[in-house]
Amino acid sequence: MLRGLYSAASGMITQSKIMDVLSNNLANINTAGYKKDVVVTSSFPHFEVTRYGGDDVPRDGKIGRMDYGVLIDTFHTVFEEGAFSQTNGKLDFAIDGNGFFVVNTPNGERYTRDGSFTLTKEGYLVTKEGYFVEGENGPIQLSQGDISVDELGNVINNGQLVDRLKIVDFDNYDGLRKEGNNLFFIDNNATVQSIPATGKVKQGFLEQSNVNSVKEMVNVISVMRNYEANQKVVVAFDETLGKAVNEVGKV
Repeated sequence: MLRGLYSAASGMITQSKIMDVLSNNLANINTAGYKKDVVVTSSFPHFEVTRYGGDDVPRDGKIGRMDYGVLIDTFHTVFEEGAFSQTNGKLDFAIDGNGFFVVNTPNGERYTRDGSFTLTKEGYLVTKEGYFVEGENGPIQLSQGDISVDELGNVINNGQLVDRLKIVDFDNYDGLRKEGNNLFFIDNNATVQSIPATGKVKQGFLEQSNVNSVKEMVNVISVMRNYEANQKVVVAFDETLGKAVNEVGKV
């Protein structure tokens, strides 16, 4: 009896965590360059059930396998490219294809697909959080006037080539982890190699989130129904256990 209770409870816990991920995806539906997360579930490690005594018992006593429900195996980020929206902002950039902008943070180099940049008072190109956007020669500093960037990432300020946006790509996206502020970092335990980026820079555009609001809402409804179904099972087991303790126990 308790095995069914454990299975239903593990299902509720799993659905609750999936709901957290879906809610975060929906909250970032308007975040430029955001990549949605999905949850990968698996069953608890199974164990062999054996039987001793009785008729028709196999020689080894094994009559089947049993497990205790599901659990969260891992979280996976979907790096599928989002649609592009035209902003005409001279400091808005999108990467059409593979690649990430490189920014300098207090924790080291980080990577992002969010190209909504701005300028500091000193003329440095930074993210909305104030992190320096890296060029091939370090942080990019510009002066007032005309600013243009070609598809290769060359930054031209008032007709002069200033630097080139540092854009990198990786051979294994599974080794990238989210840090917050729409930034990624490389997991120290992952084997990730930097490779040349093939994406082209588009000035005056931003990449939209790759979250499909309709699909996410359908997933939310499905998760809610699964949670409620497991909840009903838990309640049923609780009532049965209550009767076993309060009624059967009196006999």
